[in-house]
Amino acid sequence: MTKLRSVVDLRDEAPARVGGAAFAQARQLRRGDTLRLLVSQEPSLMMQSLNLQLRGNLAWTIAVAECGWQVEVQHRAETPAQDLLDLLAREHKRLDQLMARLLQRVNGPDRVELAPVYTEFAALLRRHISFENKELAPLCAAGEPRTPDAPTAIMLREHEEILRQLSVIEESIAADDRGEVSAFVAILSGTLAKHEHREENGLFPRWRQALSVLSPQARADLLVRAASGPEG
Repeated sequence: MTKLRSVVDLRDEAPARVGGAAFAQARQLRRGDTLRLLVSQEPSLMMQSLNLQLRGNLAWTIAVAECGWQVEVQHRAETPAQDLLDLLAREHKRLDQLMARLLQRVNGPDRVELAPVYTEFAALLRRHISFENKELAPLCAAGEPRTPDAPTAIMLREHEEILRQLSVIEESIAADDRGEVSAFVAILSGTLAKHEHREENGLFPRWRQALSVLSPQARADLLVRAASGPEG
């Protein structure tokens, strides 16, 4: 349950100072809190800038208010995904968080904590890849040349490599070879970071265009399947 932490009126603030004042408030936002900003100018660009500075952790709604605009700001994790690509980006962020915990644990003294973190990480990654392969790849490949350097073909090859690296890590865990586990987790970390960057900057715009021609119900159904994982 969210609660209104504070209302900050910036309508009389000098335009050059509004962004900094809003940032000072937004950086203190905690899960479960809502921050209400009152500003005199349309705040979309300001909020995008704040969100970039705060690593994509903000969600907000904008409404016209008396003598200006009202922005309701929450922690992104407290709000439902706005659409399919927002959900996929959130899954990337969650995978990054789990990978950071994996790297910490695999190089630390406490091996007991590795298994639950790895189990959650591997399950989410496999579900994420399965959805993209089964749902988005066919949707987007139809408009691409059937060549090895087509964007979807590259994505599918990268997915195969990521799954192969997961299997290698699991073999090393089963063999209780701590040195190999540490090395292979580090390799997967780099592979995954590059893949996510290419996907969000190269494929997300293509996917958004392909999704735009679907009916609202079809897009809603895809979002449900993405959240639950495709069958099969």
